[in-house]
Amino acid sequence: MFLFFKKGIGTLQNVFIQATNYFYMASKNIDYWTREGEQSKITPKIKDICSKFKGDDYDKLFDILNWIEKNIHHEKDYECVIDTFASRSVEQVIENEKHTGCHDTALVLATFLRAVKIPSKYLVGISKINPRNQGHCVVEAYLGNRWILIDPSSFQLNLIPSRSSFYANHYIVKEGLDSWDCEMKTFDDWKKVSQDVVDKVNKGLVRI
Repeated sequence: MFLFFKKGIGTLQNVFIQATNYFYMASKNIDYWTREGEQSKITPKIKDICSKFKGDDYDKLFDILNWIEKNIHHEKDYECVIDTFASRSVEQVIENEKHTGCHDTALVLATFLRAVKIPSKYLVGISKINPRNQGHCVVEAYLGNRWILIDPSSFQLNLIPSRSSFYANHYIVKEGLDSWDCEMKTFDDWKKVSQDVVDKVNKGLVRI
């Protein structure tokens, strides 16, 4: 799902396009976002970890974020980051106890949220400032009868996703159950999506 704007489109039309995009995302039943993906299977190990998260949904959310911060550490070997980029299942990320970037932390968060019955979406964004080399992954979760945006990389929550820095600074190009569901299994897959955005920018089909 691409959110691109042609040059010259007025503000009101931009708002309409964004509203249409939200309608598309909301058209899937909330229960759809509690499903397991191929990459985000809720295994017995994950069920056991998540069974320890108690309280209301927000309590569970903060417990999950704290668990990720404590147990999944950043992989500092650049070659390893490139080689394993988005290629591991959530179970493998947990077993390795290392993440290779936001795509992994968002994967763990989305999976754990679904494990405690909180619907969640995995979102992929490509930078508007430098689309060739930069992007980001976050999660939207359904809490308190509304979708909120959660960035596990920076421990930020936005009650209105469309007003977040993520939406302001990125083209929202994919949303799904996990990275594989968004057709990203390797660093080359990411580069293809990034290049597609660059091509559209160069052709004047999108606006920074």
